[in-house]
Amino acid sequence: MLLSETILRPAQREVLRYAGGRLGISAVPGSGKTFTLEALIVELVVERGVPPERLGIFTYMRSARAHLAARINQRLHQQGVLGRLEAFTLHSLALKILQHFHGRLGFEAIDLLEGYEQERFISRLTQSWLRNHSRIWEPLLPQAQQAERMARNRAAFSRGFKAMCREVIRSAKSYRLAPGSIEAEGEGFLAWALPVYRSYQAELNRTGKLDYDDLAWRAVDLIEQDEAVRAEVEQWYDYLFEDESQDSSPLQERLLQLLSARTGNLVRVGDPNQSVMSTFTTAEPRFFRRFCRNSRPVVLEESSRSAPRIIELANALVDWAATDHPNPQLRRALVVQHIRTATTGAANPSDSEAAIHFAIIDGQPEQEMAEVARMAIAALRERPSHSFAILVSTNELGAQVLRALRQHPDVRSLDLLRSNPSQRELIERLRVLCEFFAQPASSLRLVAACEALADWAGLPKSRMAAHKESLLRVTPEKLLFPAPGTAHRLPGEPPLHQLMSQLARWLLAARSPWPEVLRLVVQTLYRSSAEIFLGNYVVDQLERVLDHNSADWQQVADEIQAILDGALNNLPSEAFSFAPEAGAITVATTHRAKGLEWDEVFLSGLSAYEYPVLREDRPGGLYFLDGLDMRAEALSELRAAVRPQPGQHSATDQAFIDLAAERLRLLYVAITRARRRLVLSTASRDLFGREQRPSRLFALLQSVARDG
Repeated sequence: MLLSETILRPAQREVLRYAGGRLGISAVPGSGKTFTLEALIVELVVERGVPPERLGIFTYMRSARAHLAARINQRLHQQGVLGRLEAFTLHSLALKILQHFHGRLGFEAIDLLEGYEQERFISRLTQSWLRNHSRIWEPLLPQAQQAERMARNRAAFSRGFKAMCREVIRSAKSYRLAPGSIEAEGEGFLAWALPVYRSYQAELNRTGKLDYDDLAWRAVDLIEQDEAVRAEVEQWYDYLFEDESQDSSPLQERLLQLLSARTGNLVRVGDPNQSVMSTFTTAEPRFFRRFCRNSRPVVLEESSRSAPRIIELANALVDWAATDHPNPQLRRALVVQHIRTATTGAANPSDSEAAIHFAIIDGQPEQEMAEVARMAIAALRERPSHSFAILVSTNELGAQVLRALRQHPDVRSLDLLRSNPSQRELIERLRVLCEFFAQPASSLRLVAACEALADWAGLPKSRMAAHKESLLRVTPEKLLFPAPGTAHRLPGEPPLHQLMSQLARWLLAARSPWPEVLRLVVQTLYRSSAEIFLGNYVVDQLERVLDHNSADWQQVADEIQAILDGALNNLPSEAFSFAPEAGAITVATTHRAKGLEWDEVFLSGLSAYEYPVLREDRPGGLYFLDGLDMRAEALSELRAAVRPQPGQHSATDQAFIDLAAERLRLLYVAITRARRRLVLSTASRDLFGREQRPSRLFALLQSVARDG
């Protein structure tokens, strides 16, 4: 064995005995599922002699792809293995397939619609529809005396309509439905969205472009319909592995089935109780559950993360949801698999250092955020060796917490809500470098690159500014590639000499495909693991929308600018520091906290609205549409067109069931982020000053903790 038996738990040892076939690994929080997956892959390569290139790894998050592959390849290198394995997301593998067989599709090359182009395109089409059909939707708006109020209502409807159209297009493509194959009955919401889908797809067809959602559809269709293609792709891998399988989509599952058909060797790893992306994506956790039922199952149930009291709280939530939830349709939201304290390896924190507290804070969420910040600061000063997190429901509430924390200069706070200035600076360096690669003969772009990298090179920006004019007077060629004895010598600044030498090396490498060059830049430019991860995340985003061979450096720079303009708010938690930092308070949304852990967690916002149990807890949709959810109604009509199922709930009721199920899982995730202490809180009033009730789940957990 590659790993000592003493550091492996029984279920992990069972996984490493895998000899082939379908294996479903269902893992509880903190059980080391990714570690176990890595160990199995290394075992297959080093001990059993499987060439690494015969293994394919799939991850849900684009950002996790490079990080996971890098860790495994590093371990293989330490074992003396020369080859490298590949990691993919669904869409990156689909793009590889389409690029490999693009001639069979009638394309000279795969031309992807860039993300910012798609956003502008859908905005233009939806605004056009709204202008031309105002007689249909404007009567739905409540009449108001104030022009400003009417403008806000129109803007809210416009945003909802655009979101609905975007989801209809995305979901239709996940069902592999072209616009002409969908028929909407009557004048429902789907009938409103279909003209936008038709116009959108007509423009894609006219320009010969594919969008991001076309990739998996086209790849699966190609494999299914072309026997030669299917025979070839079945030979690509002998073993397939999927991480975070609870977030897998139907198309991803189908693609994995097709690629593993020859060997049947498919290993899928996930935690069905941590599926918290279904309201944002096409992820459907039921598919992973079904795979585990129909395959050889292994449950990783031992976890050393949390104290027993916190584990008991999480297990009680699972048991209550499965047996006592008042809505029977939500009794399958959580899978009954209990977390067990570890028997091997690191020990769990003890109950003597654990605590669980509940607080109903008088006032609105703003007052709750101030009070939670105060409690966290007090806890930090009492236990400075611990790591802390405040989890919030929205970025806006998180910003209020950060403002409260930053009124105390002695308190270190970490922002995981959205991009921070240091991250923008790291990405901006890549953009400026790409602009320089696009026009290396431009003195202005060379100087801009020097200014962006001055601090990195050890040259204070104040000193760099003093050299700017002299650099602009010399051609870039002579600065970067000076002839021996030339008079065009740089100022006597060793960091500036080193920077020019580095820019020259990168420029020579820039003749290679741009992804290779950027990854080289990332490895050279960035130092910490978080910086390297962020750099690789950006390259992954670029590869999603730009062709490896046809995109030029200016296009790469422009797409990095698009990422800076919009995509940074969606950075995954992996783009930040992985390890909790002792003596600091992290602020994050609860969704972003998945995969992380802290000694003490403050979970805020446990109102009935945010964590609903019954339909009455959360009025849905746009209030001026009588509780209807346009997006849910349109997608329900779309699903009915795909596979009619008589007796279904209304779309809005189904949307509530889906949301309530995800919030149960989100609460489970939040509880299991805490190692030693957990504080759960809610405000007595909502954002509008109206009285609000704590979630029924708040009362349930309070009762469990009291009885425990």
